[in-house]
Amino acid sequence: MTIKIEKIKNFYLKYRLLLFAILASIIPLIFYLLTLERKLIGGDTSWYMVELPQMFLLPPTGYPVFSLTGKLFSIIPIGPLALRLNLISAVFGSLTILFLFMSINKLIKNEFLSLIASLSFAFVYPYWFYANRLEFDTLNSFYIALLLFAIFKYQENQLRKNLYFCFACLGLLLTNHPIAFFIMPAFLILILTINIKIFKNIKVIFLSILFFILPLFSYSYIYIRSKQGFGKANTLLKFIYFVTGREESGRTFGGSFGDKHLPGILKVMLDYLKLIKNNYGIILVIVAVIGFIYLCKKNWKIASFLLLAIVFNLIITTQYLDWAVLNYTLNIMLIMSVYIGFGFLFFTDLLKILFNKLSSKENKKAFNLKTFKYFSFIVLFLLFASLPVSLITNNYEKCNLKKPSGIYLFWDNAYKSMDKNAKLYVYTASTNIGIFIGKFEQKEKNIQIISNNDVEYNFENIIKQVSSGTSVYFIGNDAAISKIFTTEKIGQPFYWDRYNENLQLCKITKAEPRIKIKSIIKSQELKFGKEIVIEYKIKNNSNDVLKINSIELKLPEGLKFEGVLSEGYINQNPGISRGMYMWVSDNYIVNAGNEINLIFKIIPTKIGNFSVKLKLTTCGIYFDAEDLLLKIN
Repeated sequence: MTIKIEKIKNFYLKYRLLLFAILASIIPLIFYLLTLERKLIGGDTSWYMVELPQMFLLPPTGYPVFSLTGKLFSIIPIGPLALRLNLISAVFGSLTILFLFMSINKLIKNEFLSLIASLSFAFVYPYWFYANRLEFDTLNSFYIALLLFAIFKYQENQLRKNLYFCFACLGLLLTNHPIAFFIMPAFLILILTINIKIFKNIKVIFLSILFFILPLFSYSYIYIRSKQGFGKANTLLKFIYFVTGREESGRTFGGSFGDKHLPGILKVMLDYLKLIKNNYGIILVIVAVIGFIYLCKKNWKIASFLLLAIVFNLIITTQYLDWAVLNYTLNIMLIMSVYIGFGFLFFTDLLKILFNKLSSKENKKAFNLKTFKYFSFIVLFLLFASLPVSLITNNYEKCNLKKPSGIYLFWDNAYKSMDKNAKLYVYTASTNIGIFIGKFEQKEKNIQIISNNDVEYNFENIIKQVSSGTSVYFIGNDAAISKIFTTEKIGQPFYWDRYNENLQLCKITKAEPRIKIKSIIKSQELKFGKEIVIEYKIKNNSNDVLKINSIELKLPEGLKFEGVLSEGYINQNPGISRGMYMWVSDNYIVNAGNEINLIFKIIPTKIGNFSVKLKLTTCGIYFDAEDLLLKIN
């Protein structure tokens, strides 16, 4: 029996780092898989699910490694597509905790404390939540954890290969979230200050730069896909804008810099600190502060430059948006995990010092010191272990996305309720879920989604399609479309609180429009230089009062607008926007069964055939008049 115990002990001592590393990756992975989103929940993540399998470009910076990883996971034959894509976050989430554990252990040389510190980050609410669905965040955290491991490994053993590994990780960090551009200098300075003398060698400088650049070649994916028609970064300037997180105009994508004021910045910064405190809890925050002080004593360079990375993160995020975003706290809390590890080490070392003082001969006589020592350390380690356990207990239900969300079930049932080969007009923030289901889950239904941003989203198309026998449905903009056409509700409605939307699948059963535009040419002769009077009559065929929000008139080159006639209902002259004449007012009211009119003059300045176009909006939907064709002699 004694021999077996000795073998187990030797095995543990020999492989304890490996055993704890396995625990650091397996424990979070198990919980992430148990609570993983199996389907879609809407928002940006659902757009990524639509775009990644087709290798469309994601928003700036393009996230090339994330995109290629997404494509790889999409073709792995394990479960449904949505599950495979959500799995990306769970896998990289657990890999982050693995390398965070290894990073902390490089410094404190205590596997148990390193495990507890890394698991405390693994189960903090924001990280666990983002590890449960397709997002950039766990990949970004993985890059930072990997970089920390590379830096601490290089500090421990200052070999050139370890230095090159650091620079490769630096380059990899820049292939994901734009915030990496701003926090990267803190890590770069730390690497340089570990052994500045090594850079006296030209070969070292050259190879360091080379290893830094190599991961950045992944951005060629952005340019290649743009050239293939799957993105807009197809010129050098557009490419530079895109990979640096900007739109085609050069404007910062998703936010802005330079327009924030100090009181607002301080408020947002305070909100970020509150988010960290509320999610980590006051005990772990205190442990992190103590750990920072203890790390300063052990290694002030690492303590200072990690703090600098936190400061950079706070400064940039508060300059970028004027509110606190939960996932922007992840980098800060990940770095705080290193401090938490040192906080645990401080209390452990303090207890060791206490027992060293108690180990005098006098105290040994007073009580069994060895038993008390073991008991004290067991209690202390149990207290440490209770922190991630309490995070698991408190956050499990909040992070459990295993059951399909209500918005997904609504769309899934909507597809099942529609006829094959139907047309679906959508005006909702959840359109991406419908697109995904149509492309990848119920492709056999062959339903064409027409979004409110598409040029095909107009009444003329609806009229033609219903008249030809095609089944036409719509989701969103219910009040407007129901005022224009006769409709029938299909299935149960759904309220999506995330975007405050009331969603209902409806079918258009009658194609007759409730509003009609008729054009009349009052002039007898259509000649060059001779004034032409045109009248448009707008009739309300519905039983409801309709308000015309705007009217747009587009004249081709060769027809000059000369003004509105006062005898018409609309008697004020238009404004000009985007090359069109526009009338905008809250007073264009058309009662049920009535009509209003617009009369204006034009003068032909050229001879030829011309087309006059007019459209209006009511209830947020465009209504096009038939093109008025003029032949000028």
